[in-house]
Amino acid sequence: KRRQFGRRREARLVFAMGDARRYTRLRLVMEKVLVTSTSESQREDMKSVFSDMFEAHPHLGDLFDEIYPQIEQQMRSGITEEFELLAKQNEINEKLLALEELLEAAENGGVAEAPPTVRPLPEGMTPEDVLRRQTHEFKQRGLESLLAEQSGLEEDNRELKAAIQEQDSQMDASTQELNDIRSQVQAAAEAV
Repeated sequence: KRRQFGRRREARLVFAMGDARRYTRLRLVMEKVLVTSTSESQREDMKSVFSDMFEAHPHLGDLFDEIYPQIEQQMRSGITEEFELLAKQNEINEKLLALEELLEAAENGGVAEAPPTVRPLPEGMTPEDVLRRQTHEFKQRGLESLLAEQSGLEEDNRELKAAIQEQDSQMDASTQELNDIRSQVQAAAEAV
């Protein structure tokens, strides 16, 4: 009789009433990809990777068959959680809701108010000018960050050089002391 390591549970996405239609579709596609990627054929592909081991130890193949539902559920659950986290961090649902509102207003002949994430272009600037300015500012911040890091590394380097010089001085002093002791021992040996 086979042991059951756990019931097979599907990692399902929870849909809220306020989700954008496009976001709901995106999540459904994501779920479909998960189902397809963890199908029986994928199980057999995964099992074939370890076929030599399963042939040598048949009980491991049975064990794999028993625990595969858990592996599959953990993969789906982890991927689903990561998807939800990324969607939340990037405000995907909110942006798609704003897009749907704009599209609906355009279809109805009305003018929708631009969502708060969209800002009008500064007076007399083209989108290319704005992009150039943003790129320049981004590069400037990156340069400042690199310069600060370089300054820190130069300071660390100065401290390390000072520590090395101190150790070299101590080694030179120790070497001189050993040479003096050796000379004294040689002189004593010659006197005997």
